[in-house]
Amino acid sequence: MASLTGTSVSGTLSATTFSGNGGGVTGLTSTNLSGSTIANAKLSTNAITNTKLNFAGAVIQTRTIRYDPRPTFSGPTNATTGGTALSVLRLDITPVYANSLIVCEWWIHGEAGNHDSGWSVTTNGGNRVAGSYPQYNSNVGNNSHSYLLGDTFYDQDQGSTPTCSLLTYYDVPGSTAARYYEPRFGSNDGGTRTYFLNRTVGSTGQVNHENGVSWGRVTEIRQ
Repeated sequence: MASLTGTSVSGTLSATTFSGNGGGVTGLTSTNLSGSTIANAKLSTNAITNTKLNFAGAVIQTRTIRYDPRPTFSGPTNATTGGTALSVLRLDITPVYANSLIVCEWWIHGEAGNHDSGWSVTTNGGNRVAGSYPQYNSNVGNNSHSYLLGDTFYDQDQGSTPTCSLLTYYDVPGSTAARYYEPRFGSNDGGTRTYFLNRTVGSTGQVNHENGVSWGRVTEIRQ
């Protein structure tokens, strides 16, 4: 096998395999790579880790959760916490970069027993905070009727027809410590409301009462 050494090589170099203990190839731009030049089958395991994706907009990691059971949750009026955490839809992540953008998304299927309620998000089981992205409506302030997502339940059919709430939250972690995010369901009128997850209020398994599945996804994006 021929070998090629030197601090600088210019011209055309053709080979089917490059091997050795060199520091790597630098200055190779995308315009110099033809289509399918580097296929994923040519990359050994861990050849390119997420710490190498050091450009804005790169997806560093993503995690998902699916939940099929059909429990109920009691959501009190609480401006500090935003109500009751749906811990079954908890999203865990350990950021690679402290200044990444963390995107949390939930598709929550089900129905509230009363429309005077809504959704918030909290971090690491704590209270609602302002932070880079407030966990409530910052124009109104942190109170019992200030949510990230207000009433999505006013469908006039609390017995047999559910809805799906799409809840999205952004955060900049500020550290690379492990953290988690949870959606919270709460009331806004001083009472306590019940949320029926993956089912309708009147569903006990019979037909004509739709049931669904709830999902969550958390993604780290390089900034």
